[in-house]
Amino acid sequence: MRIGIMCHSSMGGSSRIATDLAIALAKKNHTVHLFTLSRPFGHRDTPEGLTRHQTMPSKTADASPADLYINWTSQEIQDYLCDILEVIASDGLDVLHFHYAIPFAFIAAEVKRLCGPASPLLVGTLHGTDVSIHGINPFTRPQLTQVLQKMDALTTVSVNHAQLATNVLGLSSTPRVIPNFVDLSRFQPARNGKARSPIPSRPKIAHVSNFRPVKQTQSVAKIFLEISKRIDSELWLVGDGEELDKVKQLLRQGGVEDRVRYWGLQHDVSALLAQSDMLLMTSLAESFCLTALEAMACGVPVLATRVGGVPEIVQDGQTGILFESGDHGAAVREAVDLLSDPFRHGIMRAAAIRRASRFGRHRIVPMYEALYRELLDEHASAAAIKTRPQVAAVSFSCGA
Repeated sequence: MRIGIMCHSSMGGSSRIATDLAIALAKKNHTVHLFTLSRPFGHRDTPEGLTRHQTMPSKTADASPADLYINWTSQEIQDYLCDILEVIASDGLDVLHFHYAIPFAFIAAEVKRLCGPASPLLVGTLHGTDVSIHGINPFTRPQLTQVLQKMDALTTVSVNHAQLATNVLGLSSTPRVIPNFVDLSRFQPARNGKARSPIPSRPKIAHVSNFRPVKQTQSVAKIFLEISKRIDSELWLVGDGEELDKVKQLLRQGGVEDRVRYWGLQHDVSALLAQSDMLLMTSLAESFCLTALEAMACGVPVLATRVGGVPEIVQDGQTGILFESGDHGAAVREAVDLLSDPFRHGIMRAAAIRRASRFGRHRIVPMYEALYRELLDEHASAAAIKTRPQVAAVSFSCGA
């Protein structure tokens, strides 16, 4: 199949899944075009069959990968649209798939309007703040709902988020659930893959995020301050973002800076996760929590808020522990108990690895392929698709 994938260039889950999906599809002998505004964060291999299109490569230097840049200028949107139209005109696309609705759903709808019968089939995957922020905004919700109804198929990453999107956006049908996935060849346990290694004398508690307000990262600091009073431990903070300075201030005031390591933005967090003994996530909302899945694949139990799609990934009491948002006391008690019990910790590590294997790339990518084929079969035979009109007839100027 000839597949176009649209995504942001930031370090967020939607971008990481989209780029990993593009790479995985190309390795399965599909022709894939990845459309981004600038160079994606964590840029990795470009296998044969994958073509990367970066409308404004220099944009990377102007923005932090921790920030989700959605307020595109009209010129940026036009240039990005032109890149897609040129590929459709020259090579053709069977499917155009966006990850994250703003602004890609609107660009996809414009592709459909301009191309008419030559338009590829449109697939959209909704991620967290598509719904939890833009979906509840009374100014953006009506336009977003209207444009999403023009897609040939919508997916999202958890049952919880599918239901939330349907209710909040008033969708006519519930999006299909295709969960996020993990590359098990990259995210795997340390120590030669052993699932039951003893907890070190100073266990490492990791937090990985873009430090946006929705991640509630000040709670990470407050919880660790209490944990550190009870057991000798370290806090590893991986990432960057607008809330990081506030987190640093809390930890500095608490006098635990000698127990904290700031790793900054990392293109690959697998090695750090594999050396950790617990992942702490305190989000206010999560459509899935890809970091939790990646930690579990490394054999790291997850301590996280019971929000959104997290309970669909983290099995409470088996692969991790869930607590109510804001209940710092419960989080501290659970963390101390688990990190003080090597036997229970080892059992949970092994269970986390088994659970994560159910979300391996080899299981989830075929679900996207099946969706694409289903849509193509519904609309036309393979022969009819090849004879679609070319976009050369489209009256849209891509020139300066």
